[in-house]
Amino acid sequence: MAIPTTMQAWKVQIGKPDPIRTQVPVPKVDSDGVLVKVLAMGVCHSDCTILSFEQPIMNMQPEFILGHEGAGEIVQLGSSVDKSRLAVGDKVALYILPGCGSPSCPECSRGLCHLCRAKGIGNYGLTTDGFFAEYVAVMSRAVVKLPLGMDVIQAAVSADAILTAFHAVKYTAGVDPSQTIAIFGLGGVGMNGLQTALHLGAKRILVVDKRRHVLDEAIKLGIPSGDTFCTSGTDSPTIEQTVAEKGIAIDTAIDFVGHEQTITSAQLSLRPGGVLCQVGLFSQQAPYMVMPIVLNALTIKGCYNGSLEALSECLQLMKEGVLKPNITTRSLKICLRF
Repeated sequence: MAIPTTMQAWKVQIGKPDPIRTQVPVPKVDSDGVLVKVLAMGVCHSDCTILSFEQPIMNMQPEFILGHEGAGEIVQLGSSVDKSRLAVGDKVALYILPGCGSPSCPECSRGLCHLCRAKGIGNYGLTTDGFFAEYVAVMSRAVVKLPLGMDVIQAAVSADAILTAFHAVKYTAGVDPSQTIAIFGLGGVGMNGLQTALHLGAKRILVVDKRRHVLDEAIKLGIPSGDTFCTSGTDSPTIEQTVAEKGIAIDTAIDFVGHEQTITSAQLSLRPGGVLCQVGLFSQQAPYMVMPIVLNALTIKGCYNGSLEALSECLQLMKEGVLKPNITTRSLKICLRF
């Protein structure tokens, strides 16, 4: 495959609300890197959040290519890439947060590469150049081969919308068949979290959302209607009221929204010794309810994306039809409204 010298890309300039379509050089590949022709990309709400920033945060560059969900085909390998693991022509999912991989790294050495803060490493589309482009150059550890025959469009959302939900439910929250859990928010990520919880065989699942139609979708997946709670109605009992009145013991609450209301409700719904897994980032601040947290010895865990190993699991479960993301395809121009 002939590789061009320039390509189209969609950039953000922090402080400006609109993405910029531009022509840029095709990136060069490092010795331990790969060049991937992007075949499909996902648009995440985080992309909109980045466009709203007035100032860069953390190690964010003032200008970079957007996009942190993508999949494609390897078209070039760096000189030191393990040729027994990767080859030109491989279809791959792109992993956002590969970390530096150094044995001396405080995060990577503990298996937390997705929390690595090494400057200039990964964070594709979040702080450095991402996947809203025709080609991307990434570390070789940032690609995962797709199971044979897997749809590349599904794979494009695997490293965030699927992985974040899967890692939150299986690894951060540790959901298992002994648990009764509550899921707050059934957007794209939350619905993937619900499918994960069903796959793991949670004993009972209660779901909360302000939209009746997504709760109806949960019912179609097997959630009893009595275990669904619509927060937009004024005459319906809340989940915390129902839990208290019926003596339901919720072991784990997973909040995919991060709004003041959902975080408060989650804390009030948990049994003594319960766990709140926080995934959503809607509000920068929310009530930290000291009395119930202390008296009930609650644990609060944050979840940010997920591990490379978990991504491989996600891809296989997607190939098997266990995890089925709800995907709508359209042009990037329409999605970004520029």
